[in-house]
Amino acid sequence: MESFRNILVDIDATANAHPALERAILLAKKTGGRLTVADVMTVPSYAHRYLPPGIEESLVQDRRQQLARIAGQVTGIQARAKLLIGRPATVLIEEVLRSKHDLFMRSHAREVASSSPSPFGAVDMELLRKCPCPVLLVRQGQPAIKPRIACAVDASSEDPDAQAMNTRILELALLMANCLDSDTPTLLHAWLPFGERAVRRHAGDDDFAAYLEKARQRAASTLRRLARSFDGQFDEKDMVLRRGEPQDVIPEFVVSEGIDVLVMGTVARGGVSAVLIGNTAERVLRKLPCSVLTVKPDGFVSPVRLETA
Repeated sequence: MESFRNILVDIDATANAHPALERAILLAKKTGGRLTVADVMTVPSYAHRYLPPGIEESLVQDRRQQLARIAGQVTGIQARAKLLIGRPATVLIEEVLRSKHDLFMRSHAREVASSSPSPFGAVDMELLRKCPCPVLLVRQGQPAIKPRIACAVDASSEDPDAQAMNTRILELALLMANCLDSDTPTLLHAWLPFGERAVRRHAGDDDFAAYLEKARQRAASTLRRLARSFDGQFDEKDMVLRRGEPQDVIPEFVVSEGIDVLVMGTVARGGVSAVLIGNTAERVLRKLPCSVLTVKPDGFVSPVRLETA
């Protein structure tokens, strides 16, 4: 993973603020990459039956002009505007595939009302599952000047796919830290002793305490081994162990430590593995107040396909 050279950012051209665009501009300037500023317009099929003639074309043209004005205000980097028509997640992923973008960004749950208990909406979740390139969902508000970055890893897993995912997560976190002039990312590993409740029922207090300590030492050892594979880029102070379920530990750590960006995986080819796939990842995501950067494993193929001419 060398750098972000071709960034796609999805904004709402009718909004007054564009936090994802602000962050995208910073990244593109740092990497010397180019930027595509996109918006999606969806006209429901039922609306075609009663819209006056020519109105749909006028609406599309107005939105295209709004988007072009926003992109035209970007200076110092190459930026173009692109209005997409259709189902949001699908047309955005098609654009990623068509133009070979290496990073996709959008504002944190731009389709969710502020009163919603969840920071992510249906479009966000579909993009996290299906977009082939890394996805950065940017929270609302002013971006931190020097954001704190953490990465959620499953260091104890012996599954090769999970280990490969850990490597990609750390690579992406280091790249983001470099682009944003941040400190070294924090490695967060949520661990649980195997069969903790069963062992507690059958073991005495001393034996149970010893069992927990050995499990903690193993988790710490696997985390140090993962960090050492990056040739001294991580120190002991950058490694954090937290005992508990990932869906509880990760959000609590993000809040308590003031994390601005969490880097995590969303899919593992080999099946369910800690925070890498399915319900666990979604439970983590739905509790996060920070920006989230997600990565797919090597070889991931999006279920969205480009139509051939």
